[in-house]
Amino acid sequence: MLSRIISNRRIRAALCGGSAIGALICTAAATAQTAPQEAAAPDAAGAQQEVVVTGSRIVRSGFSAPTPVTVVGEERLEQRAITNVGDALNELPSFRALQTPATQQAVGGNIGARVLDLRGLGATRTLVLLDGKRFVPSTTQGTIDVNLIPSSLIERTEVVTGGASAAYGSDAVAGVVNFILDKKLTGFKGSVQAGISQRGDGAEQNVQLAYGNHFAGERGHFIIAGEYNNAKGLGDCYTRSWCPREQLIGNTPAGYAGLPASIRGGPAGTGTLSSGGLIVANSGPLRGLAFNPNGTTSAYDFGTIYGTNPSPLFTLGGTESARNGFLDGILLSPPVERFVGYAHADYQLSDTVKANLDLSYGQVKGMVIGSVARSTVTIQRSNAYLPAGVAAIMDQNGIGSFTLGRAFMDLGGAVDRSDNKTYRAVFSLEGRISDKWRWDAYYQYGRNEFRQDYTGNVIASRVANAADAVNVNGQIVCRINAGAVAADPSCVPLNIFGAGNISPAAAAYIAPSGFQTTNLTEHVVAANVNGALFALPGGDFSIAAGGEYRNDSATGAADALSTANAFWSFNGKAVVGRIEVAEGYVEAEAPILRDLPFAKTLELNGAVRRTHYNRTAPGSSSTSVDATTWKIGGVWAPNDTIRFRATRSRDIRAPNLTELFGPVTLGRTTIVDPANNGAQIQVNAYSGANGQLAPEKADTWTAGAVLSPGFIPGLRLSVDYYDIKLKGAISTLGAQVLVDRCAAGQAALCQYVQRDAAGTLTSVSDVLQNVSEIDNRGIDIEASYRTGLGALGNLDLRLLATHYLKLSIGGVDRTGQTGYRPGTTTGVPDWIIDGTAVWSIGALALNLHGKYIPQGIFDTTLVGPQDAGYSPALANSINNNRVNGRFYLDLGATIKINDRFEMFGVINNLLDKDPPLAASAQGATNQVYFDPIGRYFKFGARVRL
Repeated sequence: MLSRIISNRRIRAALCGGSAIGALICTAAATAQTAPQEAAAPDAAGAQQEVVVTGSRIVRSGFSAPTPVTVVGEERLEQRAITNVGDALNELPSFRALQTPATQQAVGGNIGARVLDLRGLGATRTLVLLDGKRFVPSTTQGTIDVNLIPSSLIERTEVVTGGASAAYGSDAVAGVVNFILDKKLTGFKGSVQAGISQRGDGAEQNVQLAYGNHFAGERGHFIIAGEYNNAKGLGDCYTRSWCPREQLIGNTPAGYAGLPASIRGGPAGTGTLSSGGLIVANSGPLRGLAFNPNGTTSAYDFGTIYGTNPSPLFTLGGTESARNGFLDGILLSPPVERFVGYAHADYQLSDTVKANLDLSYGQVKGMVIGSVARSTVTIQRSNAYLPAGVAAIMDQNGIGSFTLGRAFMDLGGAVDRSDNKTYRAVFSLEGRISDKWRWDAYYQYGRNEFRQDYTGNVIASRVANAADAVNVNGQIVCRINAGAVAADPSCVPLNIFGAGNISPAAAAYIAPSGFQTTNLTEHVVAANVNGALFALPGGDFSIAAGGEYRNDSATGAADALSTANAFWSFNGKAVVGRIEVAEGYVEAEAPILRDLPFAKTLELNGAVRRTHYNRTAPGSSSTSVDATTWKIGGVWAPNDTIRFRATRSRDIRAPNLTELFGPVTLGRTTIVDPANNGAQIQVNAYSGANGQLAPEKADTWTAGAVLSPGFIPGLRLSVDYYDIKLKGAISTLGAQVLVDRCAAGQAALCQYVQRDAAGTLTSVSDVLQNVSEIDNRGIDIEASYRTGLGALGNLDLRLLATHYLKLSIGGVDRTGQTGYRPGTTTGVPDWIIDGTAVWSIGALALNLHGKYIPQGIFDTTLVGPQDAGYSPALANSINNNRVNGRFYLDLGATIKINDRFEMFGVINNLLDKDPPLAASAQGATNQVYFDPIGRYFKFGARVRL
């Protein structure tokens, strides 16, 4: 990333003039300044400071690039008392918070990771930079966990919301997020903060410290910083009254009793298992017998059964509705512990050359509890643990065996602990060739070390072996070991009848431990040069050119059981492979006209990049890919009031290491099977890598306008339209979509859907694929206004909104979908609106923050009474296909005790709004968009010395 030398005063002008957000940030910054800072302003204004402008490598006048750039300053983090920059960005309407602690629940991998997803296009299509340089991949998906970015030193974050592959290379399909650190910090700053929910959970503590100073007669400067965060997380679904209130209940066949195929209702019971064991029988003397802890039986209350299936997956109410085995123990948000350390030093080697060294270390630890294992086993009459009362019924009726459904709530879900460490070192040189030419070069080394260990993870095949216990010569053994040769000497007999009767030895056998490690290493060498070639009527014709070599490699290991997908959940896999990238680019800017009638500014911009990828993995032949990306754009400002901008680009994203060579993991999901009258069924769901992936290509164009009316001082408004068409997109369709489309006749997808000889669905392989196309369109709106109130202080208003017009993935349009049905892909709301009002007077500043998401669709592939073409007889019918909207209001306050010390507090979800009901794998709502915590208090103090 190239930079330019401009004064602090011009920095402010550039940031404030380029976008509505930039304008508001600058006004907020001015409001938040302390007295010493104000006193120092004249000296600072005369100083020279390097500023990185994201979106182009050309030296340009501020943020006048044709691609929209959103700027988020440290003031937003301070006003909202946000300790992680990822949380601040995920509040913006252009981001989808798809991977955060609140969305992980029973999912393993990088627990607690915060991964950025622009436009709902997927995190792998959002390029994350730190000071203009790539950050080492830090998740098992090959994306960047921004937990590892030193939030305490972030001066501002620049978000390019448009294709930028020509300037930055692969991954910049949705845009670029560039974190820019304050490397000029002189003195000490620190903060301490704590938070807790109104319900007494979700406790969090944060400490941030940083110090900087000059050395060697001010030719050098250094900074050291560290931050620690400890979030205790939330309890399970039953710690919130709203959470168990809705699940998706099947009605088979669709239309039975005039009801649709799926019914959103709750609390839901279960029709095929119970916490102590339920005999699954459609009729007969054993039907509905449930085992108590003492081995006796009781009549099981199924609750309300919809449809003709006497043993459905879910029912309404009943015995198990009080604590459902599908929800029990799964944390609404996991505990996460984070530490980040950072050091920077720069030294002026000469008047024209400066050397820089950046060192960083980050560690994130997290813990999740997997879903309770659920097994269906065959119990023989000869079972050694079979209670006498049941045995008598079998003997009386000539029954030789029965099916038992059991939720192992007495064992609890598997506990998965992850530890993710990232090391990064960057040595760079930058210099000035002449007044109009500059250069920079750097080498970067990065390494990510990930490990997850899970304990108490049930293996279904071992449950079947251990539960089939027989008495041989007075000793209870597993039937598979009753012969002359023991098939599995380690098998320990299991008393499966009644909760609490599993011996420690049997528990250790059926629920052992597993692990996965992944080490990612990255080497980067890059060099850039930029300058002016000749003069045009509007200014200098400037170019930037450069090249980069990047080597990403992955090694890893996993236990044998995980490799065989034997565990109930998690099943980490080894990732081994290497990708080498060599690329070069040229970018040019041509200012055609300036300061003329109807042409205050008229300029064109273009860039082209050529990239070569080489991909290797043990046991497979090397493959290579070449790609060319380009961009053209223009800016026209007829006057000082309005400026128009537009870009057109071709962007690419090559599959990363994890997508090509990563694991295929096993989980469980609920499917509504259209080939079986819409019956609900729990099946094995495989997800993960695909070595046959090809690069994806995107055609992007944006067009917008920035309005700064002089007749309304302090008002800034920008409106930008974007259109991204991604072909051969690397994505998943969702297990439910695969099943639906196979049943509808798309034979190519049936290879991913497995059924047994009776036609019963058994598994779905929802691995990554080059999905035919993703079509993403929308409008971004930004507005800010600042006005003085005289003796009453100042008022700053900001509004950000995104209107999503289309998000079609593989032909399924998810626009307006705010539900997150199990086995599907989440969508985007029609609108997301975010607003802030800041009132400051003297030492006091109060701020209100609001976020609005309107009523949405539960699932766009379903049809409810509100939708055209609804009929309860349809296999995709549902009783309610809408999700209520929500408005969240937050209140914050900051009071300056003196010039060096301030105290602050924030109340999130001030009105204590429960999330809208929307049955999901996370419980009764979609935590990607809706708050599961409720009213939350944060308070702390900051100091600057």
